[in-house]
Amino acid sequence: MATNLTIFVNDTSDTGLNQDYATVPGNYVDVDLTLDTLIWTAGSTTVADGQPSPSIEALNDASAVIRASFDTEISKCFLDDYSTGLLDEILGAGSSDDRYVFCFSFDGATATEPTLEAWDDSDHDSTDLHVLGAGTPADTWVRAIRTTDVTPGASWSGLPISGVTYKLNLNGGGGALPPLASGETSQEEYANIKITIPSSYATPGAETPVIVCRYSWM
Repeated sequence: MATNLTIFVNDTSDTGLNQDYATVPGNYVDVDLTLDTLIWTAGSTTVADGQPSPSIEALNDASAVIRASFDTEISKCFLDDYSTGLLDEILGAGSSDDRYVFCFSFDGATATEPTLEAWDDSDHDSTDLHVLGAGTPADTWVRAIRTTDVTPGASWSGLPISGVTYKLNLNGGGGALPPLASGETSQEEYANIKITIPSSYATPGAETPVIVCRYSWM
């Protein structure tokens, strides 16, 4: 029997970001893996929480300004929720010291350790996008950190994710997820994700990488 994965984002703030899915499931919104998207942006009056899904022109207007002397972290992350047609800001995403932001919920055991990876597209075989290092995965702008056990710390660095070499082990390197304990209906792993653009990067653009949780089941 296949083990199913549901991905949630925590769209609350303050104390809600310190409460896991099992304790307060109402703090979490499930992500439609076919229709929903995540948007990292500097934000604007039209690209903001509760606003309609933005046009390309609106996203261009809300793009981050790249600095010459220091790297630029993208300050905001939104779930573009297809079911509502509205943006839902994920306030804990990024370098804030928040533990329960991106939730990966499994309804059974896995045969391999789940990993968080980033690719150009759903073929999962290339990392040529600028945001993924333009063919050099070590230069990826996407970094992630596992937060299942502890908060990540202020201004955390995390691990680069790009392709199969640079990936985040969602069980902390502990291997496959075990069978559910008696009475459990799911088990959760947590992570945070941020995107940082190198200083003076010469190529602007809007890109659509695929962030994937990869695992196999028994």
